[in-house]
Amino acid sequence: MRGLTGKTAFVTGAGSGIGQACALRLAEEGARVAAVDIRLPAAEETAKRIEASGGTAVAVECDVSSGRQVAAAVSRTVEALGALHVIVNAAGILAAEGDVVACSEDDWDRVMGVNVKSMYLIGKHGVPEILRAGGGSIVNIASVFGFTALPDECAYDASKGAVLNLTRQMAVQYAKQGIRVNALCPSDCDTPLLDALLAGGDVEAEKAELAKPIPMGRLARPEEIASGVAFLASDDAAFVTGVALPVDGGFLIR
Repeated sequence: MRGLTGKTAFVTGAGSGIGQACALRLAEEGARVAAVDIRLPAAEETAKRIEASGGTAVAVECDVSSGRQVAAAVSRTVEALGALHVIVNAAGILAAEGDVVACSEDDWDRVMGVNVKSMYLIGKHGVPEILRAGGGSIVNIASVFGFTALPDECAYDASKGAVLNLTRQMAVQYAKQGIRVNALCPSDCDTPLLDALLAGGDVEAEKAELAKPIPMGRLARPEEIASGVAFLASDDAAFVTGVALPVDGGFLIR
């Protein structure tokens, strides 16, 4: 991808799954990477993998739902790696929270805090740094469930819908200042997050069931999501902003 070499990327949820795949792919494309995760050892493992491949990375511990911690993480990134150019908001949770009657207030707040508030906080503290760097790109990981919905996912589905419209608002707000803001929308993806959600049952059988609505007949791989993120972050997408790009094996065309 053009335009990523020598840039600094701040990637949340970088300790595993989609976030880790994005951190590794951006490093392959020549970016310096802040691997940001609430679990410092997981972030450190991702940073070590990048450095072992000849890249430059720093591990940053951060609860992305905390404004104080986000501010510190952005400052740490700029201090360690230089001007900030790319943000990938990949941190996310799925609480299996149920419908609006069953969902607890704590679960609602937790899902919204990690999936939506984090993007506001990272924008609040990260956008000024990208502007100081002369512009850049933000990629928000949303979901196909920002367009449609499933039973028993009231908070998750609402959070991903909010991510889509926050993405559009930020794209309109900052287009003339040189910041592109896009969302990438995966279908179900084979990640540790999904494994944890399915734990206690026949995990492989449940994954096969989740793959049935996908015309390509399988779950996404984290590396496939990361390829879309790398495109949106790069200069190859220089005239692309405010989009919600499905990377879903055809899920939304059923």
